[in-house]
Amino acid sequence: MWSVAPESTVQTMSDANGIVASLGVHPVKSARGLAPDSWWFAARGPLLDRRWMLVDENQRFISLREEPGLARLLVDLPGFADLPDGSSDLPNLVRLTIGAESVEFEPISSTASRREKAILWKHERVVVSEPGSIGDWLSSHFQRKVRLVRHDPSSDPWVQSEPEAQGATTGLADGYPVLFASETTLAAGVPGDWAMRRFRPNITMAGVEAWAEDGWKRIKIGCVELELVKPCVRCVATTVDPESGIRTGPEPLSLLAAGRTWEGKPVFGWNALVKVGGLLRTGASIEILERNPDWKG
Repeated sequence: MWSVAPESTVQTMSDANGIVASLGVHPVKSARGLAPDSWWFAARGPLLDRRWMLVDENQRFISLREEPGLARLLVDLPGFADLPDGSSDLPNLVRLTIGAESVEFEPISSTASRREKAILWKHERVVVSEPGSIGDWLSSHFQRKVRLVRHDPSSDPWVQSEPEAQGATTGLADGYPVLFASETTLAAGVPGDWAMRRFRPNITMAGVEAWAEDGWKRIKIGCVELELVKPCVRCVATTVDPESGIRTGPEPLSLLAAGRTWEGKPVFGWNALVKVGGLLRTGASIEILERNPDWKG
């Protein structure tokens, strides 16, 4: 299934000294993410990852593909602890910032009167509408009518239909609970100074040779166990500069397309499932529990 450009160099794999270099959590879809030192991972992925998204007047989701300026939207969860106590899986307060302006809100309770449908790709998802004043604030910045909605996991029956997903469900991510990526693979496969933030992984590792992860199937990080099930197909969102929120041209997407592809599509990183959840910390070592017998690198 892999295709490698003739000029690419496939390095000898090494699994030695793999560690978690950073974590990424994106509470609002397509907005700038958090980089915590530790975070809780469960079956749906990182807690609060892609829990919110913007929708337009037709209840359709808005992403970096059409609104690159979303990269400048900062999300903060003041006082939120990374380990849930079971009483709630929501923060008490959410702060949104664009430039020098900020707004805060308390997530609205998920009552029947607040639930509605929103379209994410071809699927109807059950969401909760956050305060109208937050939508007004966002609309003024993006100069279009938008609202902020939150996934309602207790009412949303959505399941990823791809066989590789094994029946997994997520928040408002495009398809899989976790995205796993390698610093060395990025440096080797996408020449140039490209920030990992463009690719929005949940777990970034360091300390192994480029493309080593292609030969892994199941890994353990602390108490957390992940299964790497499918390379992540990349899109035009990678061409948005994460600092300025401006689309800068065809790179690095065209570089990816010229290198490794999966079924003819540019890929970087691996979609993963959480097989055993728990608290994951930066600096934790990565243990390979099972290798991928189908890997043809």
